Amino acid sequence: MAGWDDLVSYVRVRYEVMRQADGELWFNLPTSGDRTQLVVVRRVIGVDGEPWAQIASPICRVDDANLDELLTLAGQSVVGGVVAVDGVTMFRHSVPLDDAALVGFDRPFRLVVETADRLEEQVTGADAN
Repeated sequence: MAGWDDLVSYVRVRYEVMRQADGELWFNLPTSGDRTQLVVVRRVIGVDGEPWAQIASPICRVDDANLDELLTLAGQSVVGGVVAVDGVTMFRHSVPLDDAALVGFDRPFRLVVETADRLEEQVTGADAN
């Protein structure tokens, strides 16, 4: 069974981690053109009592968002959804930490990052995250 430490090693080999705290990784990724996107991967425990990797990427401040537009655009994604955390809208998705998680991590991870970046650009026109 793959655990959090396995995921940390997997991420560190592939991406430049800016900050690492207990159960948390932060890094910036290039997306399209000159754009970059902040990503946070956290170890969380699901309602099933099992460990999950939560992938989140900021879009914009809640006050700066047209929430109807943002939710409509986010509804087109096949993974994840929009949440508000500490006044910031985030696109977020979780994957279980099990044998398949490391193999299946990169695809939903990329979709979260690309979706958050696309939403940020469409809703704000900026590249702040």
